[in-house]
Amino acid sequence: MMQTLRHYYQRFEQRRGRRIYIVPTRFGAVFVAFLLLMLLGAINYSNSLGHLLVFLLVSLGNTAMLYSNRNLAKLELKHVHADNVFLGQQATVQLVFLNPNNHHCHQLDIANKPEQIVSANFFKRMLGFIPRQAVALLESTKTTTAQINIDITHRGRQTLGSLRLSSEFPLGLFFSWTYFPTTCDVLVYPKPEGILPLPNTSGLSHKQSLKQQKGLDDFAGFNSYRAGEPIHSIAWKALARDDVLRTKQFSSPLDGRLSLSWQDTNSLQGTEARLSQLCQWILEAEKSGLSYGLSMPNKQINVAYGESHRRQCLTALALYHAD
Repeated sequence: MMQTLRHYYQRFEQRRGRRIYIVPTRFGAVFVAFLLLMLLGAINYSNSLGHLLVFLLVSLGNTAMLYSNRNLAKLELKHVHADNVFLGQQATVQLVFLNPNNHHCHQLDIANKPEQIVSANFFKRMLGFIPRQAVALLESTKTTTAQINIDITHRGRQTLGSLRLSSEFPLGLFFSWTYFPTTCDVLVYPKPEGILPLPNTSGLSHKQSLKQQKGLDDFAGFNSYRAGEPIHSIAWKALARDDVLRTKQFSSPLDGRLSLSWQDTNSLQGTEARLSQLCQWILEAEKSGLSYGLSMPNKQINVAYGESHRRQCLTALALYHAD
C-alpha cells in the first residue's frame, strides 16, 4: 500500500514539475472577439446558421488548444551542456530532447529564463517579448539535438536557470509553454584585454625547447672555424675525415619561465581591469608557447604549459573575488 502511494506521489510530482501553460495569442484574442460579435449578431437576428458557424469555430478553437497541449506533453530534456566562455561572448548551450510520443512535435521555440527575471515581466515574457530561438522538429520516439545562445552578464559562474519550451502550434491561436529546470552553469572568464606588455621572461619558449648557446654542456653540432677560436674546440676527427676545419658547438637547455603576478597589474584601476590584463597575458603566453605560472592573492599556480594549465589559470581568474 505504501509503495503504491509513493508511486502515485512521484508521478504527481513529475506532472506538477512539467505543467503546460496556455494563453491566447494576439490573433487568438481577436478570434475570440469576433466570435463574440458573431454570437451577438446570431442571437439578435435569430440566425441558426450564424449559431452553427460560431459553434463550429468554437470547436475549432478547442481542438487547437488540445493540440497545443499535446505538442508539448511528455517531452523530456535529457542533457544540457555549455562550454566555458569569455565575458562579452555568447554561451552556446547544447540540448538533447527526447520525444517519447507517437507523433512529431512542431514549431517549437526555446528560450532561457534566468532566475533574476522578476514576475513584473510575466506578461511580456509569455507574449514573446524575450528572445526565442527555433528548435528543430522533434521526431516521434527519437532524441533530437538543439542549441541555444545565452547572453553572458557577469564574470564567474552563471546559472542557466530554467529553459522555456514554447509553441503556437497548430493555428497560432494559443501560446503554450512549459519549463525545464536545469542545474547547468557556465564558467565565464574575464574579458581578455589590456594595454600592458607581456612581462619579460628569463628563459625561452616552450616551442623552442633548447636555446643554442656556446658552453660546455651538450654537443649541438659543428660550425665553420673562425679565426681566434680556441684550438681545443676544433673537431679534429671531422678534419681528418673531409679536410674541412670546423669547431664543436655546445648547447645548454634554458627553461622558459614566465611569472604572471597580480602585483604586475598595480598600475591598472579596478579588479576587472586587472583580471582582464592577466587573462590577456595568459592567452599571449599560451600562443607564444611560453611556460608560465600565475600568482594571485588567494591562489598560486606553478609554472606549466598546455591546455589543462591554461584552463586552471583562467578558472582562477574567473572565480576570483576581491575582499
